[in-house]
Amino acid sequence: MSHDNVLVAITASREKGEIVYKVECSSDLTKEEFEYYLGEIIDGVCKWKRGICEENIRRFKGKIKEKKK
Repeated sequence: MSHDNVLVAITASREKGEIVYKVECSSDLTKEEFEYYLGEIIDGVCKWKRGICEENIRRFKGKIKEKKK
């Protein structure tokens, strides 16, 4: 990944007339950590999406809890 502090990134972009998405994770994450962080991101987006049409939000930032060991 291009930034040292990024653990997981989800990107939607246009490529050759198609809309594609990409999910990347830091090379030092375990499979379990990646699945946990991705799950937390999805949960946050699902909570956020409820009001997206009403509020016309274009950007969202949330906190991820530390994974319990």
